[in-house]
Amino acid sequence: MRIISVVGKKDTGKTSLTVRIIKELTDRGYKVASIKHSHHQMEMDHEGTDTYKHTEAGSQFTVGVGARTYFNIDEVFSLERLLFLIKMIEEPDFVVIEGFKNYNYPKISTSPELEDDYTMALVDAKNISDDEVKELVDKAELIGYDIVPTLFTKDCGYHDGESIGKAIINGDLDYEYDKQADVSLSIDGTVIGLNEFVNDFLKDTILGMLKSLKIEEYGVKDIKDIQINIKNKK
Repeated sequence: MRIISVVGKKDTGKTSLTVRIIKELTDRGYKVASIKHSHHQMEMDHEGTDTYKHTEAGSQFTVGVGARTYFNIDEVFSLERLLFLIKMIEEPDFVVIEGFKNYNYPKISTSPELEDDYTMALVDAKNISDDEVKELVDKAELIGYDIVPTLFTKDCGYHDGESIGKAIINGDLDYEYDKQADVSLSIDGTVIGLNEFVNDFLKDTILGMLKSLKIEEYGVKDIKDIQINIKNKK
C-alpha cells in the first residue's frame, strides 16, 4: 500500500486535484482508496433512513449493506488508525488523502504556506494541466510509501519511520515496496512497527501453527492473508 496526500487552504482546488489524481491512478490499473478530512461535521447517512434511525437510537457502530457497504462510527479516528483499518479490510495499491496536513506522508500542496519536509510538489491546482497531473502520479509511484510506523530499511542511519519517509521523498533512499513488513500490528488502536526479525518470527510461527488446522473444511485452500485479533483479558 502506498500513501500520498493533497493539502492546502480552502478554495485552492484540493478536491478537484484529488479527484484527478484518483482517476489517473485508476486509469493505470491501481486499486485506490481515499480519505477526506474536514473540520466540519460530515454525515455518511441521511435523516429518515433506517441506518440513521439506528444511530439516533444509540448504535455507536452502524453498518449499512446493500449495493454498497458503509460504516458510520461515533468516534474520531487518527489517520494512521484509519489507514490500518483500510489495509485490514481490503488492501489497496494507493490511498489518496485529502487533508490531514500534519501527518508525515508525501504531500502535494496547493498552498505555499503549507510546504514542509514531506512536500513532494507545490502546484496551482486550479490551473494544472492533464500532463502535469500525470507527472505527479509518476512521482507518487516512486515515493508513495506505507503507514509511517511500519517502514523499515537495512540502510544505516535511519532509525524511525519519519526519517525513512523523509529520505524517500528527498530521493536519498529507494522505497523497496516488496521488502517491507508482511505483518501489520496494532495494539489498542496504535499502529506498531515491526523490525525484520519480529516480522519473520510472527509470520513463520503463525503459518507453521496453521498447518495443524483443517482449514480446507472451511473452504480455505490457499493462505494469502491472515487476520488475528487477540484480546488480552485480565
